Amino acid sequence: PPIEAEPPQTAPRDVTVKYPGRTLPILSINYRAPQWNPTDRAGVALEVLGQIAFGQNSALNRKLALEERRVQQMFPSFGLSRDPYVVSIQAMVSNPADVKAVETEIMAAVKMFQETPIDAKELADTKSSLKYGFLMGMETAQDVAFAVMQVIVSTGRLEPIEDYYKTLDAITPEDIREAARKFLVDTGRTTITMVQEG
Repeated sequence: PPIEAEPPQTAPRDVTVKYPGRTLPILSINYRAPQWNPTDRAGVALEVLGQIAFGQNSALNRKLALEERRVQQMFPSFGLSRDPYVVSIQAMVSNPADVKAVETEIMAAVKMFQETPIDAKELADTKSSLKYGFLMGMETAQDVAFAVMQVIVSTGRLEPIEDYYKTLDAITPEDIREAARKFLVDTGRTTITMVQEG
């Protein structure tokens, strides 16, 4: 059935959620994202940006998780879906007093990627990792089913996998910067901080 489009977000939103239980604070910074389209360079560049800027091998993750240990873990969720959704950067913060500082670090990284094109070698390495990670993840019939599931759900066909990797190959450092400028905008940001009650 036709689904009415959600109205555009016009200002940032900040919410704190308190809940019972012993846990470290979780910071979730979310941005509006387009629906998945294997030939949309901006959308594919956004997915790549998530890995480069906030993924396991990113400079920010090395700084916050490995060197300073201000976060227990940081994980981006930049995969797109059949319908317009959100991309997010989530971090489990080691010390509740550091939540705002960690948020500031993430926002500084967003600004940096909006202003500065990434290194071409880093982009090439990330694209290679995404491509060969996909291929190496298909060792069993179940692995293959999970690997192609999202594409079939989104399009009803398998051919878009090839379209996606052709688009991925064409992504440039400027595409990454433009994706950051287009999608990681403050007016489309929703920040949720989940903290222990009391």
